[in-house]
Amino acid sequence: MPEHILSGIKAIVAMKLRREGKLQKEIAEYLNTNRAEISHYLQGRHPSKRVLKVSEEILKLPPQYAVMIINSLSNDKEITSRIIKVLYNTRVEVEKDKCIFCGECLECPYKAIERDSSGTVVVNSNRCRVCGRCISLCPTDALKLVFLNNNKLGE
Repeated sequence: MPEHILSGIKAIVAMKLRREGKLQKEIAEYLNTNRAEISHYLQGRHPSKRVLKVSEEILKLPPQYAVMIINSLSNDKEITSRIIKVLYNTRVEVEKDKCIFCGECLECPYKAIERDSSGTVVVNSNRCRVCGRCISLCPTDALKLVFLNNNKLGE
């Protein structure tokens, strides 16, 4: 079932990217799938209306909850990261005044959390997959998911 819901969310992302002027080939490469699947998404042949409805309901949730659900749908964090970035234009940031330098976040499996030359914790946005692991590990809530704009589905 999770793969069906992920397919519904991918279809929504494909439609959004198409409205932004992306070609089917570009969308397929971005979502790491084939052009035939993208064509099915864009023409409404796949996934089912029921799956699309569930996917749309997930995306109506407050973004911080939808992001957690999207991340739980696949082990491929590269794809979920791309989906989240298209839908929500988000990134992880450190609230430096809350950070106690415990090092929990440095356990990031993508090596996206680092310490700079002054010892401050920073997020490498190129490596970050927006998986939320660092956010859940932080004992002081110093890591936050930041939404850079109000990216709505109809835009």
